[in-house]
Order: sequence, then structure tokens, then C-alpha cells
Amino acid sequence: MSHPWPSEPGIALLAPVATVAQAAAAAAAGAGLVDAGDDGALGSAIRRAVSGMRVCGVHEDADLMRDADLAARTGAALICPGPDAAEAAVRRGVAAGRILVQAAPAGIEAAVRAGWPVLADLEGLADLEGVADLEGVADLAGSARPARIEAAAVICAWLGASVLRTRYVAEVRRCADMTESILGRRPPAWAVRGLA
Repeated sequence: MSHPWPSEPGIALLAPVATVAQAAAAAAAGAGLVDAGDDGALGSAIRRAVSGMRVCGVHEDADLMRDADLAARTGAALICPGPDAAEAAVRRGVAAGRILVQAAPAGIEAAVRAGWPVLADLEGLADLEGVADLEGVADLAGSARPARIEAAAVICAWLGASVLRTRYVAEVRRCADMTESILGRRPPAWAVRGLA
């Protein structure tokens, strides 16, 4: 199932940011959503500075939030901690098409089968033991963290997540696009020998 923003094709990326400059960089790298946290002024500043950027936060003008009552009142999309919470949000007046269910990899397929678009928070997943055991694997800067995030992104995208939350936007954008190409959901960036 797709995310609540049909104008944005494919898997959407949600980047946590603390400044307008970070939001602009995230947008340039391929994020369509930013998480401004509880800073309403930051969310408003991002809207003015970054055209078309959708903002997640706790303020009333956020496009995406975790407060069901506020989402029902404002028409924003809602992040729910599971399918049961999503069903409860529908009963409270949030349109089902505006709900994202946050799920760990083990719960993504079940949430997708139940008809919910899924948000996977890659930042939390990369810290879990055994989610992406990449001992000895590092990126060019020598860090295993982006490699773990990338591995988690591919797994979550393969399982059906429609929104991925990460601060490694460029790396995860490449992984999400590659996974969607492998699954036949988008054309590859370029075809080499029989891949077309």
C-alpha cells in the first residue's frame, strides 16, 4: 500500500532535522518529509524555505503527527504504533488513507497485508542486535552505522514499508530505489545487459 502522499512516487523518506539547512539538504538528497520534532517554529520556517516539503511534528500545521485527536481535527496524516492503534484512530475520525503504521521488520508484512502503509524507523533498527550484523563492513568513511542503516532500509523496503525514517537520506534513497527496481516497481536508473 502506498503512503498518504500519492503525488510522491515510490518509497518516501522522512528525515529528522534540527535546522532549516538540514531540511534543505534532506530535500536535495531525496527526502519528501522532515521531522521537526516539537519545534513548531522550525516546522513553519521549513515550509517557507523548502518548497513542497512535508513536515512531521507536534504542532497544528504539521502534515504528519503522532497525536490522533490533533490529526482528526487538522486533517494531518497520523503515525500509529501498530494496527490496533490505527483502527482506534479511524474510530476517532482519522481517515484510514491518512494513517501510517510504524512497524519493526517482523511486523511490516502483516501490517501491509492488513492494508496499512508502513513507516520503518531505520535509526532505531540499526541499533538493535542482529538486525544487520555487519561486523567488519564499513562505508568509505569507516563507519558501520550507514551500512547497517542501508541494510535495514533494503529489508524494510523489500517487506513493503512505504516510508523510511533516516538521517542518511542519500544512502537510503539509493537503497530504496534499487530495491524498488529489483521488485519491478520502478525502472532501473540504467540498464546493463539484459536488465531492461
